[in-house]
Amino acid sequence: MGFLSKLFGRGKAPRSAAAIEAPPCPHVTLVPKWGNVADMGHEDKVSSFACDACHQSFTRDEGLALRASEAARLLRDLSTDT
Repeated sequence: MGFLSKLFGRGKAPRSAAAIEAPPCPHVTLVPKWGNVADMGHEDKVSSFACDACHQSFTRDEGLALRASEAARLLRDLSTDT
C-alpha cells in the first residue's frame, strides 16, 4: 500500500456511523411556546417547551419538570464546588 493510500485510508472498510453514538441531550435550553399570542410572556400560560439544542418538544408538565431538575442539578453542582 502506497503512502497516499495510507494517508487517505483507501483500501480500508468504511466506518459504520451506527458504531458512534451521540451522548443524550441534557435539554438545558428549553424555549417556552404559547398557543395564543396574547398569552406570550406569561409563564403560567405556556403550552409547551422545545429544546433549543435537539429541537425535541415537551408538554408543559414535562418542560417544567425538566427545568426544575436542571435547577436542582446546577445548585447541587455549585454547592459541591465550594
